[in-house]
Amino acid sequence: MSSIAVFDSGFGGLTVLKQLQKLMPDEKYIFYGDSANAPYGEKSAGELLELTSEVCRRILEKDKIKCFVIACNTTTSEALEKLEERFPDQRFVGIEPAVRWAVRENPGKKILVLGTTATIRGKRLKAQLEELKGRAEISLLAATGIVPFVEGQNPDREKFEQYLREVLRPFRKDTDCIVLGCTHFPFVREELQACFDKKIRFYDAAIQVAEATKALLEADGCSFEKDDQTGRGSVLFMNSDPGKIEKEKELLKEYD
Repeated sequence: MSSIAVFDSGFGGLTVLKQLQKLMPDEKYIFYGDSANAPYGEKSAGELLELTSEVCRRILEKDKIKCFVIACNTTTSEALEKLEERFPDQRFVGIEPAVRWAVRENPGKKILVLGTTATIRGKRLKAQLEELKGRAEISLLAATGIVPFVEGQNPDREKFEQYLREVLRPFRKDTDCIVLGCTHFPFVREELQACFDKKIRFYDAAIQVAEATKALLEADGCSFEKDDQTGRGSVLFMNSDPGKIEKEKELLKEYD
């Protein structure tokens, strides 16, 4: 039984893995967090390609892969096509901020898109904004302090909450909803909500990625193999910083 591989710059991709498990509980998974090289959002396109190519190679050493799920908006924006070229025999599913979903449910309203620097500047987000021009009032914010906090690089919670209040102050009173443009960001939804004067709806593309992955595997006839129970429902955790593997397991159990 081959695996579905999910990878990210660190712990953020666990939010995507959780949605995949909910939708396809019988599949076997590999999760790779590249915590030693986090955050990806500040890397160049060339650096991203080399880092993620190495991640794919390491995963392929462990098992046959049905599909690589890129649980990173930055990598999807900057490296997806190149990865497909480098690994032509593999399937890839990327992720991008759920702006279309947010606009569809909040036409004419004020939408804040949070992301890493690379995602906010990336071509995929720009294409979405061009497509959706005039349909909502969309603001962009590169929230560079979130990933280091989630990864434990800057663990001071008080300073982190102060950082959020400062960067979100201009949007505090009149934001209607927030698009979480990085897979790390769902881990701090409560902290984000605390910065606003009213209840905020958050849009997380992980649900859409899980649905797209399931549809791709079913269309290609390679979804769960009922006759092969090897590793059914299991997750192999990997990380470029092996000391972070136990944290991956803990976060996946905690996250819902």
